Amino acid sequence: MLTRKNLTASNNDCSNNTINYVRDFCVQANYYKNNKSEEALVLLNRSASLLSTAIHPQYFAPRNLEISKFFIDLHTVMGTLSNDSDALWSCVTVLHHCARNLEAHKAITEEYRFLPLLTSVLKSTQTSDKIQRLLLLIQELTFGIRITWEEPYLVALLGQLVQIVYQASEKGEDVQAQLALSILINICYKNFVVLFLFLRSVNISNFSRCIKNYGMLASKMCIILSDDICVPEQNELHLFLRSSFKAIGECIGSWNVPHLRHIVEFLKDSKSHIGLHQTMLNYKHYCEDIEKLLDQLEARNSIDEANEDQRKQQQICMGLLFELIQYIMELSAQPSIGGDENSISLDSNIPRIFELLSTWLDCDLCGVNAINLLDTLVRLAKRELIAPRIARDHSLITQLITASEKQETSPLQTAAVLQLLISLLHHPKTEKLILTKITESYFDKILSPLLSVKLKMPDNSLSMAEVEKSILCLLLLINFADIAKKAYFEKCCTLLQLPQVHYALARALINGGETASIAVFKICQFEHFPQIEVAKHLSELNTSLVSCKPSSLPTDVQWYNLNAILKSQKTFMNKEFEERLQALIETITQAQRNNQLNNLTTSQIIELFNYKIEKLSNSEENMQKRLEQASEEISHLKQRLNLQNAELEKYHTMNFELHIKRESLQTQCQDLKQQQDTLKRNMNNLMKKLSEQSENLQIAEKRLAVKISEMIVLQKDYNELKTQLQIKAEELDKLQTAAKDNVLRIDKLKKTVAAYEMDIKEKARHIDEKERELAKTQKALEEQTEARKKSDDVVTVLESQLQAKNEEIRNYELELSETEELRKTIMSLMEKAFKIFGGCTRPIPCTGSMPKAVKTQVDILLGTRLQECKRIGGWDRLTSIDITPIEVLDIAVFPISVLNYL
Repeated sequence: MLTRKNLTASNNDCSNNTINYVRDFCVQANYYKNNKSEEALVLLNRSASLLSTAIHPQYFAPRNLEISKFFIDLHTVMGTLSNDSDALWSCVTVLHHCARNLEAHKAITEEYRFLPLLTSVLKSTQTSDKIQRLLLLIQELTFGIRITWEEPYLVALLGQLVQIVYQASEKGEDVQAQLALSILINICYKNFVVLFLFLRSVNISNFSRCIKNYGMLASKMCIILSDDICVPEQNELHLFLRSSFKAIGECIGSWNVPHLRHIVEFLKDSKSHIGLHQTMLNYKHYCEDIEKLLDQLEARNSIDEANEDQRKQQQICMGLLFELIQYIMELSAQPSIGGDENSISLDSNIPRIFELLSTWLDCDLCGVNAINLLDTLVRLAKRELIAPRIARDHSLITQLITASEKQETSPLQTAAVLQLLISLLHHPKTEKLILTKITESYFDKILSPLLSVKLKMPDNSLSMAEVEKSILCLLLLINFADIAKKAYFEKCCTLLQLPQVHYALARALINGGETASIAVFKICQFEHFPQIEVAKHLSELNTSLVSCKPSSLPTDVQWYNLNAILKSQKTFMNKEFEERLQALIETITQAQRNNQLNNLTTSQIIELFNYKIEKLSNSEENMQKRLEQASEEISHLKQRLNLQNAELEKYHTMNFELHIKRESLQTQCQDLKQQQDTLKRNMNNLMKKLSEQSENLQIAEKRLAVKISEMIVLQKDYNELKTQLQIKAEELDKLQTAAKDNVLRIDKLKKTVAAYEMDIKEKARHIDEKERELAKTQKALEEQTEARKKSDDVVTVLESQLQAKNEEIRNYELELSETEELRKTIMSLMEKAFKIFGGCTRPIPCTGSMPKAVKTQVDILLGTRLQECKRIGGWDRLTSIDITPIEVLDIAVFPISVLNYL
């Protein structure tokens, strides 16, 4: 987002570019006026094209001398260009571009008088598209125009517009006809002189029949022509209202301020036309139309902040829209003309309107209208839609009260806030809120401009807006006194005794508007109202106003009384009788030319009348030419006056700057005088010091001679020291050379030391790692030591067990040796047995053939030996008790009894 500083710099650059382009156009215009060549025309056309494309309309506001000269040169050069020239239409485009700025729009119409020039251009233009461009421009320039006297160009403009309407209707070119009719409406609306001239120059009945098919424009023209001349039907007025709201939406889409102001003023003036007023009271589509406008406003919520001119136009358009909604709300409170109940209701749109108002209350250009509309909603909205919202959210009221207390706030805005506070104070849901938010100091701040005026205050001491603000503040204070009498009653009585307040009340009744007068009448109901003092001031003001009565009615009043005036001036509008008279004169003239008149006297009279008519026609033409010349001279003089005013404003600015510079120079001169006096005093002091120092100087000269002799001696010492210095310098050079070598060696040593340090760091890191590993190893060693101790205990136990086992083994070895001897014995016995039994291989009866004692002993012996053999892992073959003689040989031990048996 652009900052304010950047925006200011950007605006300054654009303003400088505008001045450069404008100066270039003025140079080209003067060059063309002095040298009307083709080259000058091309340069002028190019310069005009640049102005309409490169410069924003906001920079064409006539605020300085350069812009004023530009409009004067533009008017002059357009008067010299032919209709076939492209440069003329480039100038028309420039004029249309400049008219988009509100200030330039007003200056083009009123100050620089371009309408007579555009009328002559329109009269001499034949091309359809160029005529349409001129009509568009004239339409934009005539929105809201005010014409107070019969200017010469009006006759030509009215005639040309009426001719365009007739011709376009015949050819079917509705666009040109509508543009021409729209211009007629603009220049006739609230311009009594133009309307009267129009009625004298047009056959109203034929014209009304011609424009009947143009809808809203036809209805508007009939409304302007009043009830006695052309009465539109109710269905046509209904369509007129629908078309008006549609046109309002188009104006909001482009922020077209003049057109929107024209529409809103026309609708607000409906009370002067009975038919339109009745249609507006019976219109049932307000809610729908307002809702469409609100949707359009929400869609166009964003605006370019850098474009100040467009922001201004947006605020003015919003203010006009607020005025229209307020008027519709006031219509909803009025009874219908036919006696039926009023059907106007905006209840469904009031919450959205309230949200819209909350964002525009603090704006400079539309804040007053927004506050007035909010006050109207508080008073007239049905179902109490606004007051409860305000009671719930105090920030809105706090914001308005704080803004109204500031001195820089306009009196109109403060007066609107006071009117709103009065309405809220009378509402039961917001009464307590207003009583708590407003203190006695608030009234003192609002009334301070009035109370600070001297007792005999002149008429121009306070503006009417300031007086109205003070009156409304006094009314609010009296309403506070009715509720809280102890706190505010005495203050009200004190204020009503002041002569400034008396004068303000009288002036509000004489010069104030409707709001101020109603406020004064309400204040009159206060029990201590100063009637005699106010009456004296009223008589004084009435006496002073007798000598300055207005010479003519205001434009609005004239428009309201148009019906009565036209009834008393029927001859001005009886165009049909004039046409019949003109046809009779032409018939008699034709008969006289054809020698069909036999009476000589009649022929002579007709010749005399023809002579008089021709003479009067010539006089009329001469007067018309003189009037046109006078109009041109007026335009020229008015332009010169505007130029002089611009120059005067420039000179005033320069004079102000010079005055400031003169004051600064005077201040500098005073400072310089003070500095001069100071310098003089300082110079006197220095002269005294100089005389004192001259004696000291002589003494110092004598001392200087002594010092010179001393200096000679010191010079000799200096030479000797210089010689020594050279010797020392040579030694110093040698030392410096040695120092350089040492520095190199030191650098090398530093590098070596750095390398060692790096190595030491690496070794230290390695040592740290090894120490960490050693710590881990030490810990593991301790664990192994503990495990070894445990293993030693186990080994000791196992050794003791081993010794026991060894002892058993030795016992078994002894038994084995005994058994071996026994086996050998058995073997020898078995050999003997074989010999005895003759080598028989019959099994030896084991248990059955043995004696019982032998059997028992054998069983015990075999069982014991078998268990021992299984335990030590031998003799696993012995699974049966049946033992053959061969198997018996494998038995390690046999008792002697068994052997004896065998």
